[in-house]
Amino acid sequence: MQEKQYSIQTIIKSVFKEKNHTINKRLIYDNAQFGGLSNKWIKLAFLILPFAMYAAIFNPVSFKELGIAQAIVFYIILLVFAMQIVVAVSYFNNKKVLKTAAKAWEAYFPGIDFKMILSSGVTPYADFKKYYESALTEALEEDALKARMTESFQKMEMENIHLVEAMKKDKEKKEGK
Repeated sequence: MQEKQYSIQTIIKSVFKEKNHTINKRLIYDNAQFGGLSNKWIKLAFLILPFAMYAAIFNPVSFKELGIAQAIVFYIILLVFAMQIVVAVSYFNNKKVLKTAAKAWEAYFPGIDFKMILSSGVTPYADFKKYYESALTEALEEDALKARMTESFQKMEMENIHLVEAMKKDKEKKEGK
């Protein structure tokens, strides 16, 4: 089975949201870019969940059986369970999107780890947002965007040459074990 080829913009839109030529990282990644469930539906489900539990516990039939104290305790316990569901669904959604995006990213920029672009820590690609936003202002299309981003990655690597060398040494050390 042949893997689907996604555009660079599609890959980036799955993990970043764009507004006025600026990008910000999404809290819940958007799987709709890859043909999956949109993060808007996930957010809607998270919003509805507490109200649905409230309606289930505090309706006249169940409230009469539980009483006020048990209904409140039961609602709190279900809210804790709902929070666990929110964390789990967000985690697995983000993991799935990241896996798909990383595979698609590798086709355009082999050797550049997609997770480093998303990292908030110190990476050679910490200025990715700045370079990508400048490409957005110029409204570059796929081939021109790829050329610009390749050039930008080279600049970022040259600016952080010591970090790149340390990462290569660490990678060689791990492969040597």
